[in-house]
Amino acid sequence: MKEEKLNGGIVNHFEPGSNPQVFNGPISGCVFAMPGANVTQNPVQPSTELDEQQQDVVEKLKPMFYGQLEDAKAFLVSIQGMKPTQITDKVNQLVSEKKISDMSKHRDLWKVLHDCGIYDKSESNWNQQVK
Repeated sequence: MKEEKLNGGIVNHFEPGSNPQVFNGPISGCVFAMPGANVTQNPVQPSTELDEQQQDVVEKLKPMFYGQLEDAKAFLVSIQGMKPTQITDKVNQLVSEKKISDMSKHRDLWKVLHDCGIYDKSESNWNQQVK
């Protein structure tokens, strides 16, 4: 039996001449398939079903999206789990695409997201990030 010692004290054991597939690290997001297999990947889509609280947030966001309910809803769904800098990047993108009102992109939008616990950084931080 062959032994392979790696950094960190990991020891892999396998037969000489074998073709082992050894994974000594994080493997999330990987696809493993046998040779000749057909693999189809369908990324998990975030749920678009909103609970009552989220529907309330969408109603508050709607004026900032020129009254477009679906745009406000899509925004809320898309920023779930994002880091603060990712949220402000998304806002900048939507402002440049004219989906978010230039007039509402600062205090109005920050206040809704902050009050709802979605964006926990200060208003001055928001204003530095949102151009």
